[in-house]
Amino acid sequence: MNGKPQEGDIVSYKQELSEYSKRSFARGLVCGTGGNLSIRIPGSDTILITPTGASLEDMTTDDAILVNLAGQIIDSPKGLKPSKEASFHLKAYEIRPDVQALAHLHPPYATAYSNKETSLPLLTVSARANLTYVPVVETALPGSSELCDFVCGSLEQFPDVKAILMKEHGILTLGGDLKTAYYLADLVEDTAKIAFIEGNIRR
Repeated sequence: MNGKPQEGDIVSYKQELSEYSKRSFARGLVCGTGGNLSIRIPGSDTILITPTGASLEDMTTDDAILVNLAGQIIDSPKGLKPSKEASFHLKAYEIRPDVQALAHLHPPYATAYSNKETSLPLLTVSARANLTYVPVVETALPGSSELCDFVCGSLEQFPDVKAILMKEHGILTLGGDLKTAYYLADLVEDTAKIAFIEGNIRR
């Protein structure tokens, strides 16, 4: 990696970050000012990430923050700060060089299921084919080093995992691009909803 992203790439990835942030909110995968998305800029040592304390519904290209893998801000047009969860985003990219985008969201069914402290039951052919296994990690305060350790420990333990449940918190999905990470998050939530419905059907 040369560490210097091309300006044209940055503009297109900012647009993508804004688009999928809004989609995540509209789809009900997050509410309020929760959740965060990021994209690794190919061929560089930088990522674009959403800001802290802002709603994904309102995400614009100027809200996207460019940081290096050490967490130092390279560019923030509005002077915003990166998501408080930037630590596990950055560490995840180090652990998983195949991953180019992350989506940390708070979908209600999947978040509720995370509290059961067991891996997500994959009750459909699609879920088994696309998710394989969805482990759960222990709870910790948002933005804490403990949460980063829990998340990244799971990524190291399950090197091919595409999604994890975060107890009392939400989910994290990992994709080769942000579109993939977004649709994996959507699939995780749908899978959790199916598990809930199946568990309440009387035979």
